[in-house]
Amino acid sequence: MTLISKHSKKIMVSSLILSLLSSPLAILNVSAATGISQPEISSHVKNVLNVEGKTFKDLNGNGSLDPYEDWRLPTNQRVADLLPRMSMVEKAGIMQITSLPNDIDGVNDFVNNRNIRYLIIRDNITALELAKRANKYQEVAEASRLGIPLVFTSNPRNHVSQQLAFGISEASGQFSTWPGTLGLAATGDLSIIRDFAQIARDEWRSSGIQKTYGYQVEIASEPRWNRISGTFGESTEWNSMIARELVLGFQGEKLSNKSVAQTVKHFVGDGAVLRGLDPHNEPGKWAVYPTEGSLFKYQLPSFQAAVDAGVSSIMSYYNVPSNALSAKQLPDELWNSTNQQFEEVAGAYNKTLITDILRNKMGFTGYVNTDSGPLTTRDFGVHDLTIEEKFAKSIHAGANIFSDNSDPSGLISAVNKGLLREEELNPSVAHLLAEMFDLGLFENPYTDPVKAQTIASSPASQARADEAHHKSIALLRNDKGMLPLSDANINTKKLYVEVFNGNNSATQTDAIKKLITDKDPSVTIVNTLAEANTAFVWVLPTIYAYPDNSTQEIQLGTLTGIDVNKIKQIEAAVPTALAINMTNPWVINEIEPNAAAVVATFDVKGEALLDVLRGRYNPTGILPITIPANQAAVENNASDVPGYAENFHYAYTNVAGDDYTFGFGLSYGAKTTLAGSSSVAPGESFSLNYGLKNVKQTVDQGVFAQDLTISYDPNAIEYIDAQPSDPTAVSIVDKKVTGPGKVRLILASLGSSKAIKTDGDILKLQLKAKSVATSSSTKVSIASAVLADGAGKEFQTVGSSHYIQIHIVNKSSLNSLIANA
Repeated sequence: MTLISKHSKKIMVSSLILSLLSSPLAILNVSAATGISQPEISSHVKNVLNVEGKTFKDLNGNGSLDPYEDWRLPTNQRVADLLPRMSMVEKAGIMQITSLPNDIDGVNDFVNNRNIRYLIIRDNITALELAKRANKYQEVAEASRLGIPLVFTSNPRNHVSQQLAFGISEASGQFSTWPGTLGLAATGDLSIIRDFAQIARDEWRSSGIQKTYGYQVEIASEPRWNRISGTFGESTEWNSMIARELVLGFQGEKLSNKSVAQTVKHFVGDGAVLRGLDPHNEPGKWAVYPTEGSLFKYQLPSFQAAVDAGVSSIMSYYNVPSNALSAKQLPDELWNSTNQQFEEVAGAYNKTLITDILRNKMGFTGYVNTDSGPLTTRDFGVHDLTIEEKFAKSIHAGANIFSDNSDPSGLISAVNKGLLREEELNPSVAHLLAEMFDLGLFENPYTDPVKAQTIASSPASQARADEAHHKSIALLRNDKGMLPLSDANINTKKLYVEVFNGNNSATQTDAIKKLITDKDPSVTIVNTLAEANTAFVWVLPTIYAYPDNSTQEIQLGTLTGIDVNKIKQIEAAVPTALAINMTNPWVINEIEPNAAAVVATFDVKGEALLDVLRGRYNPTGILPITIPANQAAVENNASDVPGYAENFHYAYTNVAGDDYTFGFGLSYGAKTTLAGSSSVAPGESFSLNYGLKNVKQTVDQGVFAQDLTISYDPNAIEYIDAQPSDPTAVSIVDKKVTGPGKVRLILASLGSSKAIKTDGDILKLQLKAKSVATSSSTKVSIASAVLADGAGKEFQTVGSSHYIQIHIVNKSSLNSLIANA
């Protein structure tokens, strides 16, 4: 064995195929180590060991290769060696995760005096600066007794944000910039979700960030909840599919030195809040489930999807489940007592939720990360406990690491006082160490700052993000044909532009005017309504919390930063294109009816919206949330179910007769539609309805013939047949399999009186899910269809896709409960 000086800062070794059969170090599970390649070893402080031509870090500085330093061994064996080397005080420290100190002295204190290793980055600096700082701080950790590295964590950093907020979205603009998470959901495209996750992963990891506090996979079931903008909307099925893509995109099939570990949140779903009140505060602590079975049917499936994909950790919610305000949710064996369904304590203390359900029913094997502050200001239901008792109760409930707590002394004291045994810390510490080992941090926690900045500034990454911006914009109404403002008619337009965004209205208006002038000088902008013959209004409301904690306001008006009367005045004066930033499902019934066209945005770049308005991009986005009909609908909603599942007509209906419900969205011209089953079991037959939207506005003489190709993954789906929805109106002239996963259909209307002139379903497609090894998502698509009128004139439609989750039901897990809910 050779000891290499610490002055050899970075050891680069080409990949080798290892065999430990002849090595004296092959004392544990030789077969598991066979075939592992030499990883990159980077040491800034400790010496490097050379053993039989392979390099290892001497993390504890004893001059010998110990099992936990040996990257050839399986993670569980490395953990088993390191854990007993740690003192109880060191174990207590690693079970805290807190905000990054302001300077190196603070990091020295955290690492060497408090034994903290998980740190949350909350500032908004460049990738270059992040990487430089991370490297400097990792050196402090490497120099410590056992050389345990730091894990840097952050809330999301890749999205347009109207306002940065602590603990929600603290950074924006330094990496590739994507639409808000609702906007990603609005694209209706899982390939974009996966690409986003993989691009963000590379940006984060190269900058020295290895873990994300995200994403919010919980459903947006209460419209007044102030965290909806960070979710992916209200659909249980769609959120589940997205959760899987996020985990696999950020982490990969398993954690590695390329991964960013996910901490999905907030289990069991923060969206079912009482009257939308903020659960960060005492009055908003209650989670309510008035609809029987809603917890398993709507709130939990997206978390199950993340668990099935191998998510590293899950964050518990602040909330306290309410007995008085909830219908039956739990099976009898999970009740807290014979007459009490839930223990009314916050999620971090709730054993039924984070052990009985999450671990035992759902099969979660990672670690539970509490949300910030459950030991102090958000200790709902356990106010009277001492700090030692809180630590003990939370650990006994199943929590593993405590967020925004920089003082492990309470946990140390709990052990010293006998409330916890040191052995009871070991499972939590083992989880955390395993994550560090799997992330490759013991071998190389360092990164190249210049490379990090290059990755963060990649034009290709931003180009893909810009595609997501375009695809996220949803056209909700265009019945007067106002849009697009195309080159053919823009010269006749004198455009009045105004943005409504509370105190930022004037600044935002000037900014969007400048953007239009710079990017599109062919547009004539006028400064007064009297000069205009056309208007563009962009409404960006902000949720308002009543000071008396009675509720949250989402009705557009002064409280939400919107001058409704001014908007109505503009709409009455000239044809107005109205864009609404739907970061919540706002009550829009005062300003929507008199607009000439309506568009929904979800925190997008102004350039993308301009491209859609001008017709340079044909909108394809869908609503990820249902828009309520009026304030009465909001007040009557059940906080635990999606808007589309309410038991009354909850959705807003526009003057064209369209409901603004989940999945709705138009395009310029005719658009194909696919609707039907979203979740099926392997081997199960299912059907989808094919139809057309915007027929009248596109083919005014009626559709006489259609030519379309259905595409699907032949490894996941089998095509069975297609039949007309109305055999007296349409016939299938030709039906042909043109290749693997492709079926071409040619349709004809049965006479001129049967020509299709209205929107609706035309065909029923019969399909079957094939057997799969694991739950997965797949899609059926129609790239576009060619329509022909009676004169033979052809029209190209916008295509459509429908995703299906092929869901394996494990009878011994939560899946069976969800399936029967």
